Amino acid sequence: RIAVVGAGRTDAGVHARGQAIHFDLFQEEVPFPSVMPNATESKRNSISADFCNELQYSMNRMLRLEIRLFQLQLAPSLMTTKGQTPQDESNEEEQQSYSVLPRLRLWHAIQSSTSKWYSYRFTLGPTLFDPMERFTRTHFVHRPSFAPSSGPPYEITTEDIARLKSILGLYVGTHDFKAFGGQLEQNEKRAGRKINTIRTIHKVELINESREESHLGFIGEEGDYRIDFLIEGALYKMIRNMVGTAIQVWLGNMEQTQLIELLQIDQSGVKSRKSNPCKPAPPEGLTLECVYYDDLF
Repeated sequence: RIAVVGAGRTDAGVHARGQAIHFDLFQEEVPFPSVMPNATESKRNSISADFCNELQYSMNRMLRLEIRLFQLQLAPSLMTTKGQTPQDESNEEEQQSYSVLPRLRLWHAIQSSTSKWYSYRFTLGPTLFDPMERFTRTHFVHRPSFAPSSGPPYEITTEDIARLKSILGLYVGTHDFKAFGGQLEQNEKRAGRKINTIRTIHKVELINESREESHLGFIGEEGDYRIDFLIEGALYKMIRNMVGTAIQVWLGNMEQTQLIELLQIDQSGVKSRKSNPCKPAPPEGLTLECVYYDDLF
């Protein structure tokens, strides 16, 4: 049995368009350069590429249709400058020489990743929703709390969309996402250690995906949208909780100051998922689009 390691887990209903994995094979099973000492570098690369292409083709024929393997290749070994430091810290010269010694580290789908791109797709407004996208897009039909309770449907304005962008922008930076992580206590018990809930969000962008021909039935700024998150790493259900909380703040059901407080680093240790009253956004709108690695891969 061959164990497969994924770069990130997705809960039920969530999609992964660009999941990254790794698995280990015995050296004699793979045409590694070390078992082809007499071949030229170009020849070794050609043989390795042919092997990966054949393996990828065979695996795709056996996998279910909703799972496709692509860009299969031999993983590199990464060199890091974090060398082992000597036990005697008093010897400063020796410590400096150790610190610059490179250390070989095997490529790992989780540990070698530098960032991840998630997207959340949804439709705003009570009117048109394409049933063909019911498994990949969420439909938010709730009326804002500041909208009149009676009369014609509330027309979403450009100012409303600008406000949603502003709320999503609060996530950018390094924050404590303890109030946005799911099953933290259970995962800590399973791992036997405390989970660091400090995460860095590099970028959050709200994109209008509405097509010219899809405006039939929409009013104002209703339509299809996508939120892109470029992050260093995520807790379980963190992105869905971030979207769900942002939508509730946008609808006026939660104060923006409350969201800011939830993101502050918890010095007291009393903050938990229960501190955030908002429910996670439905899973079908979320997709892991890509996992990024350094220039060596």
